[in-house]
Amino acid sequence: MKKRKPIVGMSLKIYQNTIQEATDFAERIRSFMDDEQDVDLFLFPSLGTLFPVAQKLAGSSIAVGAQNIAPEANGAYTGEFSIESLIDMGGTYVEIGHSERRYIFQESNELIQQKVALTLKEGLVPVLCIGEPKKNSPYSEIEQFLEQQIARDLKAIPLKKLEEVVLAYEPVWAIGAAEAATTKHVEQTFEIIRDILSRLFGEEVAKKIRIIYGGSVSKKNVVEMAKIDTLDGVFIGRFGHNPENYRAIVETIKKEKNYQ
Repeated sequence: MKKRKPIVGMSLKIYQNTIQEATDFAERIRSFMDDEQDVDLFLFPSLGTLFPVAQKLAGSSIAVGAQNIAPEANGAYTGEFSIESLIDMGGTYVEIGHSERRYIFQESNELIQQKVALTLKEGLVPVLCIGEPKKNSPYSEIEQFLEQQIARDLKAIPLKKLEEVVLAYEPVWAIGAAEAATTKHVEQTFEIIRDILSRLFGEEVAKKIRIIYGGSVSKKNVVEMAKIDTLDGVFIGRFGHNPENYRAIVETIKKEKNYQ
């Protein structure tokens, strides 16, 4: 079977909100990764800086995307962000189902499924975030929780389209924490996720979907994490706000996964 291509993404949430700051950052990371061929890269700027950042990264190896979209491309959704605008800006990725969207903004699995379906329909890549809320939960409970999320979030998506989904495993308790989940936990949970995908959608789809880890990823802990066979990359948060750290993380994934 063809190897899954490594992938590294980063979300800036609303930490960089001025055009100058956001475009300076984009320009810096572009200087590191302007012609990267062996790792897929994507960046989710704050929505207020998405367009100028997309312009700054146009033609580079770093794709851009939105941290959120409305469940419909067009219509009466006051204050929401349309996928039509994202496409017009040159965006190709959409972050969906982040825990902050689920818990702060009360997004349901049904709403998330609509967003996944719309993203795939429009030819973009959904980065679907999943993850259990409590630390040290028994693995049987984690499996049950994740299976419910995955089944509902990907309900009725055609099997061929499912292969285009990127799953971001982000245990809620590790987001913004002092430390990431342990390598042992990530490895065991990734095996559980692959098993869930196989049960729900078949072994072929389970082997093709890329799964990445997010939650306090740093240039230090990624060294061991990248050695996990079933891990296809990482989803970086605050530790990537330093461009040098971002470069180190990407280089570690590239070296360990060796896509060539």
